[in-house]
Amino acid sequence: MLAVQGQDWRSARWALGVRTPGTTVADVHAAFSEARIVRSWPMRGTIHVVAAEDIGWMQTALNHRVLAGAPKRRETIGLGDATLDRIVDVSLAALRGGNALDRDGLSAVWTDAGIEWQSGWRYHVIWWLCQNGLTTFGPVHDSGEPLLVRADEWITAPRTLTGDDALGELACRYTAARGPVTEKDFAWWTGLTVREARRALALTAEAGGVIPVRLNDASGPQYWVTPETLGTILPASRPTPQLSEWLLLPAFDEHLLGYTDRAAQLDPAHFDRIVPGRNGMFLATVVSDGRVRGTWRRGQRIGSGIELTALPGERVDPSALMPELARWCDFHGFAPLTFDLQETPKPQISGT
Repeated sequence: MLAVQGQDWRSARWALGVRTPGTTVADVHAAFSEARIVRSWPMRGTIHVVAAEDIGWMQTALNHRVLAGAPKRRETIGLGDATLDRIVDVSLAALRGGNALDRDGLSAVWTDAGIEWQSGWRYHVIWWLCQNGLTTFGPVHDSGEPLLVRADEWITAPRTLTGDDALGELACRYTAARGPVTEKDFAWWTGLTVREARRALALTAEAGGVIPVRLNDASGPQYWVTPETLGTILPASRPTPQLSEWLLLPAFDEHLLGYTDRAAQLDPAHFDRIVPGRNGMFLATVVSDGRVRGTWRRGQRIGSGIELTALPGERVDPSALMPELARWCDFHGFAPLTFDLQETPKPQISGT
């Protein structure tokens, strides 16, 4: 997958679990604590879960698109460059020697060092430390979330890719996991310009890693696929491995977040029901045959099960979802749960 959305920690764990049948949340925690995967900011100013060996070269290839806006942000929150440098030095010193700290512990170090920091600075400073490859979120704390560590100590075998090699790797692996895709999909996901994305895909195509295809006929829109993917969708090809017909996908899942055009997965008329208020907070989705049919969440009351809400005009089948629910419970180590089918909210009418 190269990277999966990681801003919601619980959802990020299930994003890995749903794609690796038979694993548990303990397996995910172990992968973090064994420095196989990390949680950091590779692109778009958005936190992701990434293979530890990949985070460094990805940041090298993509940081030019992210870091340019940082000075303006610091000006807005009143954080001067000299103070930032001081906080960075103090942070790296505190983490030296394999020390690991949570966010509160790191900011306490700043206070102990006599730095009069403001609450609005903490997110930016931690982002800056991680985005520049100085720190990363690695081992999982007893509280259940990864702790900050020095990247140079934690990641012992980083890959080194630069220039065209890095661009080609980005294009090939993104397309392999999500193709067919458009150049705009790839540009949006990486944060590259369309021109840069086009060049990356061209480099990969020259090496045989991706193939351009047209939808329907020669005048149709152009997509990119890997040769392996193309071999599974051509007529008379070998049968494609079948996923479960019904899936419970987490919030912020790459099924939607991996693309800029999501019409194949979701009726655009229903986008506001997946991202209420268009505030960037993607809900967990019920998916059947690749299409989003509804949303789901754990009930808020003690002893409640999983609440299912169908999208308008769609149907969700609780009985068909029971194997997926059992898998979700097994992954988290929960006792068996049941479904509670919710009434589909009526659309809001302007002026009422």
